Amino acid sequence: MQRLTRRDWLRIATAPIITIVAVVAAIIATDLATGGAHEPKSENQAALGPGAAAGILRPTPLPPPDTPTPTAGPTALPSPAADALDQTRKDDLESIRAALEKYYDKKKEYPSTGGGIQSMCIYVELDAGCKLKDFIDPIPSDPRGDPAVNGYWYISDGKSYTLIAVVGLPANATPQSCPDIAARHTGKPNTNLYCLSGSR
Repeated sequence: MQRLTRRDWLRIATAPIITIVAVVAAIIATDLATGGAHEPKSENQAALGPGAAAGILRPTPLPPPDTPTPTAGPTALPSPAADALDQTRKDDLESIRAALEKYYDKKKEYPSTGGGIQSMCIYVELDAGCKLKDFIDPIPSDPRGDPAVNGYWYISDGKSYTLIAVVGLPANATPQSCPDIAARHTGKPNTNLYCLSGSR
């Protein structure tokens, strides 16, 4: 039987240690490469985000306990300022109506738009409503200013008329009094229009 040398005994003794170290190193290398994917995540941990360091799990924020579900608040009450602006519009149209009646008394007709809709008096050479300047001057315009956008409108065939204003509060509108052309022209629904009509 061959006798083992000291070197042979050293190789035999260290072989299991080297093997164990190699296996552990392989496990660690695999774990780092996969980011610990073989380990189960806890319920409050999220997956790694882009660019996150491997093996680092970020906690997922949990909602506070007993968080009340948002509910719709009460409907806002009409603004006194909006209501006051609408009253100004109504008063303005009444003033224009009075001027139209004076015009009719003198001319036996209302200024005619040919049945179409026009701004009350923005384009002096084009708007029939500008003929009222002998009876009301200045001709009222919407309190918001910029009459080309916010102004008052006028429709007449010479025998009847409709005056139109856009109101801020639907409660101040008169949708039943407004022709469909008014909504198309102003881009507002009838529920936001206030109209005054008259005829002789």
